[in-house]
Amino acid sequence: MIQSFLLKIFIALLINFKTWAENIYCTYYRSTNEITCGTVTCQTHVPFLHDLEEEGLDTKLPLGWYRIGTLQIRHDTSWFNLYRRRASGSGYWDFYTMIPERNCIGSFGLHAGENLPGSVTLKDKRCFDRLIRQIERKTTSEKFDVYQCRKCIFNSCWLGTRLLPAYREYLTSLRSI
Repeated sequence: MIQSFLLKIFIALLINFKTWAENIYCTYYRSTNEITCGTVTCQTHVPFLHDLEEEGLDTKLPLGWYRIGTLQIRHDTSWFNLYRRRASGSGYWDFYTMIPERNCIGSFGLHAGENLPGSVTLKDKRCFDRLIRQIERKTTSEKFDVYQCRKCIFNSCWLGTRLLPAYREYLTSLRSI
């Protein structure tokens, strides 16, 4: 009888652990200006920077795969760094590096607040807070390598690339479509 009871408790804990440990993924929908992480969907601003648009450059987060880093606080603003997958398919660019396949632009992020080109800026701070809870509650932190472009000029790394010595941590993946 006690063994049966303990078995039921073990199964219940195992089921709850599976639900707790499941990873969520995020998708940024460029056409509808929305981001969805798990069950949370938020509206995003359309980045404005007419100079880039006149040159034929897209001001939205570029298509592709990203890693969402751990939550940062800068200037009283919560922010997730986005690490873009390299075009070669091996590795990710560091948040601070200028990315050659993106016209030497970098520093992509996910936040609520000032509308910045190349970032996913949420319209509603409360929705961003729900997104934070969803990402941090439903994901596990992992470490990964990032690369740096030493000198990005004319869409190429003139002084080569280097693997940065310190790992970065990420919580989940984001796909920009």
